Amino acid sequence: MTEAVSPPRAALYVDFDNVFMALMRWDERAAYAFGERPDAWLAWLEGREEDGKPATRRTLVRRCYLNPAGYHDFQLGRPVARYRAARDLRNRTYFSEFRAAFVQAGFDVVDCPAIAWLKNSADMKMALDIREALDHRTNFDEFVLLSGDSDFLPALARLRAHDRRITILAQDTAKAAYLAAADVVVGLDEFARAGMGNLPVAQFSAPAAPQAVAPAAPRPPAVDIPALRAQALDWVRDAVARSPGGAVRLTEIGQALPRAFPALRHTDYAGAGSLGALIEEAHDPRMTLSGPPARRWVFDAERGAAPGDAPAEPVTARPPEDAAKPAEEVAPTETPEPALEAPEPAPEAPDIETPEPQITPEAAMAEAAQLVRDLLWGSRDPKGLPHDLPAFTSEELGFLLPAIAAAQPLNPAEAAPMLAEAAAAQGLFISAREVTALLRWLMRGYVKLHEPVGPEGALRLSRVLFATLVNTTRALDEKLSEPETEALRRWTQHALIPA
Repeated sequence: MTEAVSPPRAALYVDFDNVFMALMRWDERAAYAFGERPDAWLAWLEGREEDGKPATRRTLVRRCYLNPAGYHDFQLGRPVARYRAARDLRNRTYFSEFRAAFVQAGFDVVDCPAIAWLKNSADMKMALDIREALDHRTNFDEFVLLSGDSDFLPALARLRAHDRRITILAQDTAKAAYLAAADVVVGLDEFARAGMGNLPVAQFSAPAAPQAVAPAAPRPPAVDIPALRAQALDWVRDAVARSPGGAVRLTEIGQALPRAFPALRHTDYAGAGSLGALIEEAHDPRMTLSGPPARRWVFDAERGAAPGDAPAEPVTARPPEDAAKPAEEVAPTETPEPALEAPEPAPEAPDIETPEPQITPEAAMAEAAQLVRDLLWGSRDPKGLPHDLPAFTSEELGFLLPAIAAAQPLNPAEAAPMLAEAAAAQGLFISAREVTALLRWLMRGYVKLHEPVGPEGALRLSRVLFATLVNTTRALDEKLSEPETEALRRWTQHALIPA
């Protein structure tokens, strides 16, 4: 009589926020079911038999790391919103609502509140708990990590060194090195379809009662890009010329110019990608940019040096046809008073050493890219495609953008595997799916991949990518701080602009 073999003893670690938002990109019903019914997908993960005994693994440790203040607003009229409305629940769903379901499924829920903007401590707590479990009296045969974060690669390497079986949940854009470190890879689509496909919220997959279908938004009319660019630059040039000091804040121009030329909004500033890039590409000394990113000036270099940080005169938007008015119609300005003698400088305060936390430029770029990925998770473009942003390093992006520019004109379906192979030849592990995601972002910025690229191709692609990411984030009512915006700009342009 043969003795029954017991399934391996496993420790399960779940990064709730990460998995929830990843599933949102796949299907909002799967994301909601993941939080509402952990008992169901846990039974699938353990391969439970009819008698309730696990066949695949026994999860002795079940730990869920969750930000209780995290939330998601489901789109009204879609399955989850209707599902919650039928139960008299508000649409805004806080992650803390799922705590009871995980506790009832035998999970130890670990609170991981945000310690920075959209960043919690789940990664660190999971890594520490995994390391502690290696020294546990119970010799766990398998570690199961439900998190698509490739930051756990060092932890996987440590588990392999201790001869432990590793099972991970992988997103479409997971790095090849992260996948190679695991023994078993559970795909996100498999987890959503097989693990949660039959949960109650699936009943709302059927179409709702017939309703009036809103007409599709009209496509913007065709725009003569060269003419638009020339008219916008003439407007800026005239605004600088009319200013008393020959200088205007870039932010003031950015507020008034789109009102005068609305087409700039849906053409990404006539293809330049941003207002600053539009002005820079004119190479006109009468429209010279100066100052830090948060306080940039547009000034006439032929009239004098760059201004200081004095208050700027407001720019008033006027119709483009008024640009040709003669200067005599402008009301004369008052004669400025003679400057006063400069006061004596105050004594300098003694230097006090106040150590501040240092962050490398590379780390700042990585944090900015991660932040944008978090903000865009779960949203889709007008074509229904997810706003997925692969976790490129700045070096990988610095390789891909020039490669894409050199390959134009190209077909995205054919170019993705070719560019992935070219990256592998350079020692960069980039999947074809990641390349496709990047090409989609460029096409969202009105880059015509089927046409030859113009001058400064790679640099122009980086500007388009940056502007499209920022504009999409703003469209979702999310805001980036000035340092985050500048770090994101450096991430898109790394290795393309000399230091």
